[in-house]
Amino acid sequence: MKKLNTLILKSFIGPFVATFCISMFLFLMQFLWKYIDEFVGKGLEWHVFARLIFFAMADLIPFALPLAVLLSSIMTYGNLAETSELVAIKAAGISLRKALTPSFVVMIFLSLLTFYSSNIIIPKANLEFKTLLWDVREKKPAFNIKEGVFYSEIENFSIKVSKKEQDNQTVRNIIIYEKQQENPMLNVIRAEWGVMKLSDNKRALLFTLYNGVRYEEMTGANDYYKTRPHNTMRFSKQVMAFDLSQLDLKKTEKDLYKGNYRFLNIVELKSEIDSMDKEILQTKQQYTKYSKPYFGLYNINYKGRDSVTWLKAAHTIENFPKGKQSQLLNIAMENVRNIKSTVESNQSTLKELHDEVLKYEVERQKKYTLAFVILVLFSLAAPLGAIIRRGGLGMPMVVSILLFILYYVIDMIGVKMAKEGIVNVWFGSWLATLALLPIAAWIYYKASQDAALFEGGFFSNILQKLRFNKKTSTN
Repeated sequence: MKKLNTLILKSFIGPFVATFCISMFLFLMQFLWKYIDEFVGKGLEWHVFARLIFFAMADLIPFALPLAVLLSSIMTYGNLAETSELVAIKAAGISLRKALTPSFVVMIFLSLLTFYSSNIIIPKANLEFKTLLWDVREKKPAFNIKEGVFYSEIENFSIKVSKKEQDNQTVRNIIIYEKQQENPMLNVIRAEWGVMKLSDNKRALLFTLYNGVRYEEMTGANDYYKTRPHNTMRFSKQVMAFDLSQLDLKKTEKDLYKGNYRFLNIVELKSEIDSMDKEILQTKQQYTKYSKPYFGLYNINYKGRDSVTWLKAAHTIENFPKGKQSQLLNIAMENVRNIKSTVESNQSTLKELHDEVLKYEVERQKKYTLAFVILVLFSLAAPLGAIIRRGGLGMPMVVSILLFILYYVIDMIGVKMAKEGIVNVWFGSWLATLALLPIAAWIYYKASQDAALFEGGFFSNILQKLRFNKKTSTN
């Protein structure tokens, strides 16, 4: 039995690792296609790009892992059935359940690891990815002056060159617009040619200009707006230094994103949910306290009497003198408008808080569903592979993709309904798992009975039975 378990484990682990790597690669290509425009031209160092990919891969696990489990399970047991090894195993008196046990034990460990990843690793990786992606998005493009185009990424400067020589340092016909922070006017510098060089530490651009002129507006003069005085200075050589540190990648504090539900573990999610529940309760209590006087008794003095008469809100306007009815109606309408505005404002606040609670609740349930659905998908795919009796990547790939799409669509619908409050959070989060469980049980039953679901005779027999039943009912 140990040799059999070893054989099955070797047959399963190899395809699982291979299909998981392939799935991660495919989803990673989709990620790069989505964000490639934000990376190009930023001059990112290789380690920044590597960190982005590394942190992004953690968020791809919920997509790649179910697909890898489906494909590897169908491939492994489909190959065992195709080579008649599964038939030999059954002939030796070993049931299908025992043949599935070694791989199922691996799935249990994988499920526990998945739970740990979704609860600890993925939230931290998502936080790192979010902050790093924000820094990359905010980073200015790398320094690159093009011919005939103004380069304005350096603060307070705009630089244009008409031509760049082949050495990529010598430039011709240079125009530089300079704007001092304390000076609203522009200073213009023109030069026939110049040489651009980066400093040794790459933190500054040294621009040596030759045969040029500097034009400055003398905005500090008292009669500037009348005479428009200016200063023109010609030079044969001038060196300018531009600070390039502002183009560097800046680091954002992670505390700015820590409250997001995608970056929290189960304990933190529960704490946030409790805080929001308390806030909802306090909002309701404050609203009740505010609105209670409007629905009680009104203290109104009317008909010129000195005594105060108490009237219930249900009484009509005829209880008051006609001369004061218009005034009272206006007061009542103003009170109604205030109450309506307050009610709408409180309803909006409560709805936002309630929607946030649902998002946090769904995220908390996803920590469990991702781990448990691994077992369900294996219980569905492995017996299905024994029925299909096909190894390789042909039929298993098609079937696994169809099952993955089915799982993903049901899960997406359930999560969306749960977040919108249409169904219970627990039911919506577990909808895909609950939908696949009976299918997995039926497939396992058919596989244990050596049923051939995907052979033509199986479906033709069903059609013949339907036709026979139809003729019988007609007679």
